[in-house]
Amino acid sequence: MTTMKTDNYWPILGCGVGLRAEHYAYILAKKPKVDWFEAVTENFMDSGGRPLEILTQICKDYPVALHGVALSIGSADPLDENYLKRLKTLVDRVDPCIVSDHLCWSGVEGESLHDLLPLPFTEEAVDFTARRIQKVQDFLGRKILIENVSTYVTYRHSTMPEWQFLTETARRAGCGILLDLNNIYVNSKNHHFDAEEYIQSVPAQLVGQFHLGGHTDKGEFLFDTHSAQVVHPVWQLYEKALALYGPVSTLIEWDADIPEFSGLLCEAEKAKQIYQKFNIFRPLKKAVSFSPKKYTGEISHEEWKKIVSHQRRMKNLVRPGSTPADEGDFLNPQGSVSGRERMSVYAGGYVARIRESLAETYEAVKHVMGEDAFTRLAESYAQAYPSHSYNLSDASKELPTFLEQSTWKDNLPFLPDLARLERLIAESFHSFAKSKFDVLALAGLDEDGWNNLRIEFQPFVKIISSPWPIVDLWTARKTPISKINVTLEGRPQCALVYRREFEVFCRPISGFEYEFLKSFFSGKTLGQACEHLSALTDEDLPLQDWLAFWSSNSLFADAVPRGVVQA
Repeated sequence: MTTMKTDNYWPILGCGVGLRAEHYAYILAKKPKVDWFEAVTENFMDSGGRPLEILTQICKDYPVALHGVALSIGSADPLDENYLKRLKTLVDRVDPCIVSDHLCWSGVEGESLHDLLPLPFTEEAVDFTARRIQKVQDFLGRKILIENVSTYVTYRHSTMPEWQFLTETARRAGCGILLDLNNIYVNSKNHHFDAEEYIQSVPAQLVGQFHLGGHTDKGEFLFDTHSAQVVHPVWQLYEKALALYGPVSTLIEWDADIPEFSGLLCEAEKAKQIYQKFNIFRPLKKAVSFSPKKYTGEISHEEWKKIVSHQRRMKNLVRPGSTPADEGDFLNPQGSVSGRERMSVYAGGYVARIRESLAETYEAVKHVMGEDAFTRLAESYAQAYPSHSYNLSDASKELPTFLEQSTWKDNLPFLPDLARLERLIAESFHSFAKSKFDVLALAGLDEDGWNNLRIEFQPFVKIISSPWPIVDLWTARKTPISKINVTLEGRPQCALVYRREFEVFCRPISGFEYEFLKSFFSGKTLGQACEHLSALTDEDLPLQDWLAFWSSNSLFADAVPRGVVQA
């Protein structure tokens, strides 16, 4: 049985900033004076390459919190066991000072919408969500914080204000609250309530962390973009919150249009000047009290049907290509527009995130197609291939198949293979490496041993063969289109994709080396692989050179003669 990791306190960490890839090099080189970092959980739990190594290094020098965006704690779907296992593996590895996620749902019926979608503020939703939070905490063996989210629609059937819903859920679940003050301010303007009443209504002992961030004024509503400095009214709300709650770990969030690290530090310093007024004695802990409700069994089927019905209707309004006639009638009007019309904020965000995921992985495809065509591609892809993974990077994995079936292939026939290459490069970057194989273990093998040798490669080793010069096209991804000079016809290319340290390489290889590697990937022994090549050519091939290159670059994960059982 897992022991719950809590001493009934929240750590008081000071004023920190979000850990973003744009600042990795600066942080490692300069070790800036910042109190702590918060890392987005999903950026590290599915990556065994450079991101995870950097997080591990930063954990040695700073307190680090993990903040998730895809737990989907309020979804009608069962909790994702794969997600929880990966989360626990990361939590156990880095031992973060705080673990948090959002009080919302992110997908339903097996589809992920990659957004923080609102829940109705009802008794049923409180009990349903609190049960799931307890399950997560039991699985992780520690308390978590849940964050209030910014919203652009509200439900007609809500029966309580947002702050009561947040408080009751945390109380019954026995968890804490990450209070995002910018989200409170955004929602107060979008839904017309008093932000001060909100913070006065949330019990201080439940609050373990603050978020501060910027937003964008869209005229009729405020949009939580995390792309700007904290506005003056939010700073005022922060000061009032500290006066009510005492010192609380505070984080500056900045996720889009990210400035240089000095810009983040400037915002953190502003926060610290206010924070220090209420932290005279600098305690290290903040005592809390938990009185969770003891749940037995599951919610009734009828209650579940209500939850899944509303989430299904919301999904239909978010996913492109769905045009239901009356799906918005369960939402309140938002100013001069209906709830259904305001749902366009979420719908537009879904397509934008899919485009972002595609652009991150398929840089060369985007470069060849151009911005406008790539945007149209993303819109079509988002409609044709709904995402089924909590990981936004996985949402792009079907693009090669989509391109194979699309009209874009008519004018740019190499696109599907170029996309396949880029997908392999992304997979290589994020793969979890196995222990390095010591080739000295093969010393003393006789001829039979070598012939029966099975070679297993590291998970980051990938191969691809194409009738097009895809390596050259990928290499030219940063060259202006007008200056790319790649002959397409009659120039097939094969490639070996691999990782050395934390950099991914794409090495052109001959068709024979490709066939040799392919033999090992299909489970053939060294002797069988050599026989396969002999059937293809009479040429004297540099097999030893290939094996030496693979070995010197630590591409082997294991090598053992067939029939030998390892201890």
